[in-house]
Amino acid sequence: MASQFHQLRILVWKNWLGVKRQPLWTLVLILWPVIIFIILAITRTKFPPTAKPTWDFSTCNICDGRMLQFFFSCVSEEIDSRYRVMVAQ
Repeated sequence: MASQFHQLRILVWKNWLGVKRQPLWTLVLILWPVIIFIILAITRTKFPPTAKPTWDFSTCNICDGRMLQFFFSCVSEEIDSRYRVMVAQ
């Protein structure tokens, strides 16, 4: 247990020496996420999110969605029949 704390102390000391010896790199490591966050915040305020309406067959204005339901059922039947032919061969 004591050796683990000793290793932790040595690791923290090593990191502190890196911070002391390379102050510019330390500054870059701290400022880079801050700059990215500021860019994202500015972008978010200039282009606020907008809600997009959802769509399904019940909200369709063309024939109350019945034409589209018919079309998609025909397409799915066509795909099913092609699949059956491929399996039968």
